[in-house]
Amino acid sequence: MKNVSIIVLALLLSVLLISCTDPQPNTSLFAADAEKPVVTLVSRDKPVILPNDHKSHPAFDLEWWYLTFVLEDAQHRPYGLQFTLFRFSGDQQYVSNWSDGQLWMGHASLHSPTEHFFEERFGSGGVGNVFVTDPSTDTQTFSAQIDNWRWQSESTSLTPSTLDFTINDVVSVSLQLSADGPVIKQGDNGYSIKTADETYRSYYYSQPFIRASGKIKIGENNLQVNGNGWFDHEWTSELANNNALGWDWFSLHLDNGDKLMAFRMHVNGQPPYVTGTYITATGEQQTLTDETIQLTPTGNESIDEHDYPVNWRLQIPMKSLDINLHPFKPGQHNNGRFPYYEGRVEVAGSHSGNGFMELTGY
Repeated sequence: MKNVSIIVLALLLSVLLISCTDPQPNTSLFAADAEKPVVTLVSRDKPVILPNDHKSHPAFDLEWWYLTFVLEDAQHRPYGLQFTLFRFSGDQQYVSNWSDGQLWMGHASLHSPTEHFFEERFGSGGVGNVFVTDPSTDTQTFSAQIDNWRWQSESTSLTPSTLDFTINDVVSVSLQLSADGPVIKQGDNGYSIKTADETYRSYYYSQPFIRASGKIKIGENNLQVNGNGWFDHEWTSELANNNALGWDWFSLHLDNGDKLMAFRMHVNGQPPYVTGTYITATGEQQTLTDETIQLTPTGNESIDEHDYPVNWRLQIPMKSLDINLHPFKPGQHNNGRFPYYEGRVEVAGSHSGNGFMELTGY
């Protein structure tokens, strides 16, 4: 059973990580499976409702709960931290008392100025060691957990909360999370388009105003850290498609207090499509379209035979914003079962700041 689950997981994840720089002729894994039940699709008529939608949505093929942090220690040394749970809809013929047919993956990553620590874990839903709670039930709290990695809120809201996890028994992280701004429903009340024709879309909301403080232990070295965090929750069936070749994603904390999300989608046979959201320090948001935001790669880095566009120019003329993004260090690459780029970036130009960048499909 375990081997079957891993095989199914590999097939599902491969959809996300097909090369977008040199795509090969292919057909959709899901469209080719005549026996696969019709999945639930993202609809503009069904907006995101919080806090209920903090929960898992097993009717959709793909889902993730994504935390990233830009931190510094008492000596002002920078760190990039990631904690993510992924859920994938598996083969329902294997549903049993020991599995609900959902497959899970956890990623934890820490970049110090000189080191990288990364661990991934896998689990089957319904066993009890990996789950995201439903705040509408009698638990009345939000929790996301795989084994001893745990994000636990005090209520149905995302914050105040605690985040505790380890990385390969070398790193331990214990953070207290709060928020000084609102949750942002991306796009149209959480209905987020990835292409102009809306064929590729998701439900998507963020909490970009997280404040984090606590401790990171690396070996015998105890560090007191603080900084900004960003949370994304996204679920979809439309991106589980062989023609969805990958994406470039950015979450930026500007020094003036504003926040910015930018997303560039790669679809087979189409030019990249860019969307985003500009969020003021007071929480007012404006959706950005391919006509109002420009995102241009300006330099690459080769990592483990993957060529990633790690330097970018981002322009929003109506905001008088013209910035350059670059990694805070080379080699920010999660080399797990399915490799992708995930790391901290620095912002320079008309505005300054920092944030995170994810690059998939290369």
